[in-house]
Amino acid sequence: MKSPVQDGRGIGALAVLMVLATTFLILFFALSFKRWEGQPPHIRFDRDFKSLAKLPNLSLQIEDVGVGLSHVNILLTQKDQIVTLVDQHYQAPSLFTFWSSVGQKSATFDLGHLIVEKYKIQEGPATIVVSASDNAWRNFWRGNQTRLEKDFAFDLYPPRLEVLSGQHYINQGGSECVVYRVSEDAEVSGVEVGADFFPGYVIGGQDGRLRFCLFAFAYNLPETTPLKLIARDAAGNEAKAGFWYKLFPKKFRTREITVTTAFLEKVVPEVMSHSPNVNDEGNPLKTFLAINSKLRQANHQQIREFSKKSANHFLWDGAFLQLSNSQVESLFADHRKYLFEGKEVDRQDHVGFDLSVTQQYPIEAANDGTVLYADYFGIYGNTVLVDHGCGLVTLYGHLSSIAVQPQQAVKKKSVLGRSGATGLAGGDHLHFGLFLHGVPVNPTEWWDGKWIKDHVLDRIKAATAVQS
Repeated sequence: MKSPVQDGRGIGALAVLMVLATTFLILFFALSFKRWEGQPPHIRFDRDFKSLAKLPNLSLQIEDVGVGLSHVNILLTQKDQIVTLVDQHYQAPSLFTFWSSVGQKSATFDLGHLIVEKYKIQEGPATIVVSASDNAWRNFWRGNQTRLEKDFAFDLYPPRLEVLSGQHYINQGGSECVVYRVSEDAEVSGVEVGADFFPGYVIGGQDGRLRFCLFAFAYNLPETTPLKLIARDAAGNEAKAGFWYKLFPKKFRTREITVTTAFLEKVVPEVMSHSPNVNDEGNPLKTFLAINSKLRQANHQQIREFSKKSANHFLWDGAFLQLSNSQVESLFADHRKYLFEGKEVDRQDHVGFDLSVTQQYPIEAANDGTVLYADYFGIYGNTVLVDHGCGLVTLYGHLSSIAVQPQQAVKKKSVLGRSGATGLAGGDHLHFGLFLHGVPVNPTEWWDGKWIKDHVLDRIKAATAVQS
């Protein structure tokens, strides 16, 4: 028979073992807590799609914010075929470092390349199936799992594209219009001029495939810049067509602008007070140069963005108007050399007309439209931007006051504000600019009713007459 002392020692030893075991388990789970996380991998295509072309442009990213990826499998199925595009295993963190969460956190796959490499694409419906698991210890050590199926169709044929208008004459820095027909599967169409793209718009009538496109040949493009009409479907298939045109190259004036200390003291503090993204260079001239180049570039990029909000139909009616009673002070696309104390310090291009009458003269809308912007606007000071539809936007800069608000409809000759000398203006005048999808164009063409009739309205009218 055991003595009470021996029984007490046995119970004590067992209690110690239980405490140690419990402590170990608590410590183990505390250290391995991250390995028990329950967040599955996230699967994301780089774009939404309903169809893919013969040379697909598509990538896939898989991310796991927890313990990292364990396995990725990607299958392509079409008809009775199943093709393995990816079957990738990733090394898990070592069992001896179970407290670690370090693993393969993400993986990116060029599915377009993989499809072309491993499969002979056929027209018609198909499915991509993506499965991914991580290194978590959940689900009996199989990890958290995600599965995604994406149904789509392979579309191997580009849209049909037919040019309808005949001869196109375009001045460098000017505008032009082409009329064409596309097939119903065309999602995007228009004219490419170098890096600039000008979208086409539907011509109203029975034939919903008819389009017109206003495009520009920028004043600073090389004469050899190619022009082409393109149409692209949802899959990314692209049709291209040339069309007859004749370009009239232009040489634009060069003018010298003298920058004085008094001018810098006037314009720099004002512009800086409205432009928090421009750094003070610690020197009025250096700050002016930053405004004249970087802020100018930013303002023109903003105009491109504003143009994307343009109405998909004409808001204007007839010829655009030059400011009444105005004298031209500077021309479109003048090349300006800026001189300070007799030395050249900068070169910039003037992409509009400077028009002057008298101080604080009422500034009139050049045509019907909708106000896109009415506020201080960098180098242009107090500015109004008016949308006239189909990417055509007019700019009224250096105003002393503004009399309209964004979204407000205006008619031709409506007063937008009064002339002034805000922004980079040396004296009271109006800077008038005209932009086509963000590309500055010469307003003189749009001031000419005959040019508008011959190059735009008659061409659209002719296409409408043919379909009726």
